[in-house]
Amino acid sequence: MGQLSVPALLPDMRRVDHTAIRQVRYPVFMLLGRHDLTTPSSVIEPWLEKLQAPLKQLVWFEQSAHLAPHEEPGRFLMALVQQVRPAALRH
Repeated sequence: MGQLSVPALLPDMRRVDHTAIRQVRYPVFMLLGRHDLTTPSSVIEPWLEKLQAPLKQLVWFEQSAHLAPHEEPGRFLMALVQQVRPAALRH
């Protein structure tokens, strides 16, 4: 799938500066694979630190790269149920 989607999406993705987003009114969860080279944490962590949000949380998947839902499906589901869902219900 990546072989088809990346060439099609990458030019548009490069034009968008997500770091310009400084404040949101909703909870933000970043679910990251520790070994992800596609979305490196060196970009996400500093941005998340500066972001103003009612709740923000970084959830690490130690045995995953870019596809944590497939690489650690049970742990990913538990993160959604135990962390993301309660926040969504509160907000």
